[in-house]
Amino acid sequence: MNTILPGCKVKLAFVLSLLDGTEIDAASADEPLELLVGDGSISPGLEFAFQGMRAGESGRFDIPPGIAFPMPDADKVFVLPPEDFDSEIVPEVGQFIEFDLPSGETTVARVLKISQEGMELDFNHPLAGLPLVFDVQVIDVAC
Repeated sequence: MNTILPGCKVKLAFVLSLLDGTEIDAASADEPLELLVGDGSISPGLEFAFQGMRAGESGRFDIPPGIAFPMPDADKVFVLPPEDFDSEIVPEVGQFIEFDLPSGETTVARVLKISQEGMELDFNHPLAGLPLVFDVQVIDVAC
């Protein structure tokens, strides 16, 4: 039976959640996540949790802050002046707003504060700095 290592194709059922049980992402055994370990499709911090497992095995992993997603970076918080607001957007604190990058990609930022000086936006990953729980069941491994 194959052991999960970088380069293996795996099928996983999983639930990724916050410590309070709030579900972030999931895949069922009927519709598992299929990936090539090490291809960058999921966080290396999450991949590390299930490496070494075999088909049929399950595990529950507490993922400390900064492992699956980076710690928050103060340099990724910006104030967008009022004149740069899109008049069609009526922002609310806590809301996520999508932005187009010069590269053609998109990114999201969470609205932290709205004032006369502008809208304070956090471009850190939404899960940056949060502890997570990763429940995983290995469905299949092909190496």
